[in-house]
Amino acid sequence: MGATLVPLLMRFSKRKVLPALFFMTDESWALSYSDAYKRSINNVPHFSMPYYLAASFSFYIMWVGCTTLGALIGPVLGDVHRYGFDMAFPAVFLVLVRGMWSGFRKAIPWFASLIVAVAVYHYVPGVWYVMAGPLVGLVVAWLQGDK
Repeated sequence: MGATLVPLLMRFSKRKVLPALFFMTDESWALSYSDAYKRSINNVPHFSMPYYLAASFSFYIMWVGCTTLGALIGPVLGDVHRYGFDMAFPAVFLVLVRGMWSGFRKAIPWFASLIVAVAVYHYVPGVWYVMAGPLVGLVVAWLQGDK
């Protein structure tokens, strides 16, 4: 995720960028990346460090706080699947993907990645699907010639 921000962060010093990237979460990255393109000036994305930091600190504090809370009360709750908590991550992911949707052609690598990850999950033992999906998505994006 941080690598996708490199072209947008070139105007900032490493002294500002490196500590800021420490607080990056999936959600703050997605929001800031989309925001930079919404703020484009002459088709050049404009990254807002205050927006990024506000999103990053908010999500980071929530992430660490909820992780701590989960570690403390998780054992008391038992199997959280019965409450539907296992759906939280996919739900957040779908909302992020929808926010970044910019047409079917650009989504082809996403779909290729999804299909391969699901197939590998079902037919190959272990967690190889974690690597297979993204690698296929990257290859498909490269073959499309997208930046």
